Amino acid sequence: MNQEETHYLKYHLERLTYTTNLVQSIINKRETSKILDIGPHFLTHCFLKLLKPQLSISTLGFANERLFPQKYAVEHFELDLNDCVSDDINTSGAEFDLIVFSETIEHLHTSPTTIILFLSKLLKKQPGAGILIQTPNAASFLKRIKLFMGQNPYEKIREDRTNPGHFREYTMRELEEYAHETGFKVSFREYCSYWSGNNPMKHAVDMIPSLREGITILFERSDV
Repeated sequence: MNQEETHYLKYHLERLTYTTNLVQSIINKRETSKILDIGPHFLTHCFLKLLKPQLSISTLGFANERLFPQKYAVEHFELDLNDCVSDDINTSGAEFDLIVFSETIEHLHTSPTTIILFLSKLLKKQPGAGILIQTPNAASFLKRIKLFMGQNPYEKIREDRTNPGHFREYTMRELEEYAHETGFKVSFREYCSYWSGNNPMKHAVDMIPSLREGITILFERSDV
């Protein structure tokens, strides 16, 4: 790993643990054999090595041969989700029990409605199939403080298209609205503090869930 990847792993370690345990609990509750992980990365490796029983794991996005070689995936779909409206996308009729859409939606400039409708086509047509989304909380305490001080809590749009940063962050209410607009129900929602570190102030703020830094939400098919 290079220095940037090492920093990423340390910063996201608690989130990776949380997400792997959450997916394991989903597996334990309902029949799950095929997972699609969007953006092959460290989390994909966690799924491969730690989930029991071992599942069929496919990936979608930009291949990363160093962090998750394609040989470990049952299938890999090379796709920029901003282009998901294209008519020539071939996903080979693949259908999955669970799509993990972790820390990605904020990097996309395309409407979440468009993207979620596209992903729904990759889900099995049965109740319980779902999309697990993780993203920063646009209304977290630290962002509110920056706005109060006259600072923009969001970075400028970058010029590097291969590393675009965050185009748009979302609130829990917005994500719930996207679920309903696209025909899903919300079966799990949680404000998360998996980036809290050891800052005493943030631990105090975390006592108010809506001010936490992260959001995890599960969109689930309720009727087919």
